Amino acid sequence: MKDWPVLSGESPLDVSGLKIRGVSTREELNTLEAKNIRKVYMKYLAAKPSDTLAPFSLNWLNQLHKEMFGEVWEWAGSYRTTNLNIGCDKSQIQMQLKATIDNLAYWKTQGVDVLLQSARFHHQVVQIHPYINGNGRWSRLLGNIWLAKHGHPLTSWPESNVAGESEIRDEYLLALKSADDGDESLLIKLHARYT
Repeated sequence: MKDWPVLSGESPLDVSGLKIRGVSTREELNTLEAKNIRKVYMKYLAAKPSDTLAPFSLNWLNQLHKEMFGEVWEWAGSYRTTNLNIGCDKSQIQMQLKATIDNLAYWKTQGVDVLLQSARFHHQVVQIHPYINGNGRWSRLLGNIWLAKHGHPLTSWPESNVAGESEIRDEYLLALKSADDGDESLLIKLHARYT
């Protein structure tokens, strides 16, 4: 397998956990992952997901990541065990995810707009960066599952553009960085634009 350059805002890709041999390009890898992810989208977004199907618990967050990437990566659904160039310290992952789930429940009781809840949750879990890879796609799907659970239109992210080098990716990363610094406005505008 070839070494690929790291895209801006991406953690380095460690291919040692790849289940499928013979993958030699990022395009091949993206195709394999997308096939798996499409099944997960159908499971959770074809109809309004129930609390039983999507309970937004720590175990379920890991299960969702494993469902998305488990046919391709051995480490899917398992917290990273090393620190990366992005994300919280590995020892803080579970605690920070639990706090974010609690925040989501609190925002709901406070009448925060559902799209804002989704955008905040998406931002906070991708900022934690709990897995070796796939955090962006996982966090965007989490946001959409939350929207679907509450009968809100979904955010139709242009995944091929967000996942690869593009102006949209640059805008997305800028919005995340701005939210990291306390200004959610750009991220909320992006969510609204694609909803």
